[in-house]
Amino acid sequence: MIRVGLIVAPGTANNIVNKIENELVEDFKKQISAADEWEIDIIVDPLTGETEFTNQIYSKTDEYLRENDWNFLISITDLPLFYKDKAVVIDIDSSDCAAMMSIPAFGWRPLKKRMKTAIINTLVIINKMNNNDTDIEEECRELKNMFTLSKLKHTEDYFEDSKTEHLLFHMNSKIRGTVRLVSGMTFANNPYNMMQSLSGVTAIAFATGAFGIIFSTMWNLSYLFPTWRLVAISVLSIFGMLFWIIISHDLWEQFKEGESKKLTSLYNSTTLLTLFISLLFYYLLLYLLFLSAAVTLLPPDFVAKTIQAEHIGVRFYLELAWFAASLTTVAGAIGAGFQDKQVIQESTYGYRQRMRYQKNEEENGES
Repeated sequence: MIRVGLIVAPGTANNIVNKIENELVEDFKKQISAADEWEIDIIVDPLTGETEFTNQIYSKTDEYLRENDWNFLISITDLPLFYKDKAVVIDIDSSDCAAMMSIPAFGWRPLKKRMKTAIINTLVIINKMNNNDTDIEEECRELKNMFTLSKLKHTEDYFEDSKTEHLLFHMNSKIRGTVRLVSGMTFANNPYNMMQSLSGVTAIAFATGAFGIIFSTMWNLSYLFPTWRLVAISVLSIFGMLFWIIISHDLWEQFKEGESKKLTSLYNSTTLLTLFISLLFYYLLLYLLFLSAAVTLLPPDFVAKTIQAEHIGVRFYLELAWFAASLTTVAGAIGAGFQDKQVIQESTYGYRQRMRYQKNEEENGES
């Protein structure tokens, strides 16, 4: 019996691994050893230490190896990992049968197929290294082929702190690696969940706007405003709501002495992108609601007579819905300050990390 331990972060990593667990067993038999029975143990653990250095996480995975009598261990973390300021996708500890994979480095959509390919090839490499087999070119090539837009590079290095040899697969470009990290961390935040947490705000905004579009003042303004002014209003309303949510819900991470500036910047960039995507969904939903309401409630002949226009066509309704969505987003921003603060906070990366640190400190204090 060959036992493989998978330490997975809660959320995306856990969901994907649970879906591919049975497939992994079959692939391990095909590519490593068909003569042996394979067993996979999955443990959910955020693997967060005092800082985001891999040697601290490896110290925890070593404990799992000793306690569970596993032959191999792969930890799949949602932490961003770095090697010489470049984003690390996979870090293999050559001196032990262990490896670490960073979910954010996979980018916006760490699809099931990509994760399965990474896990299988990582385990094959570990097995070959354990048997002093240096022919790992095919596995390295398959791992690199997963990233078509960002070039992946593999490097062997000795870590002085932990006295261990490592094989690292990392991004070749700092900029592309950072973009991939931010997009991956944003995916982990799940902007759709944050959008759901703003459902009450949507109701407030629509109720306000639905009342407003039955009056001719909004008709006249949307009819008279040029396109550039409508664009300016929508941009101001979206970003105004974005910054209001950040301030009112304490989502901006302040840099503290002893912490990594890079990680603080990553968390804040991820929060901004997550909120921006959520608010775009929110704005689009409002727009469609107002468009439906305007078409249903406002006869074109009556509107034309009221605002003294020669003709009311499709453009009028599109611009009225546009103007109403922008205007009521301001009202929604005020309402957003009264939402459940914790629900919105938990949709951001930095806040979740802070809670993990706090939990670790409490556990260490008890022990």
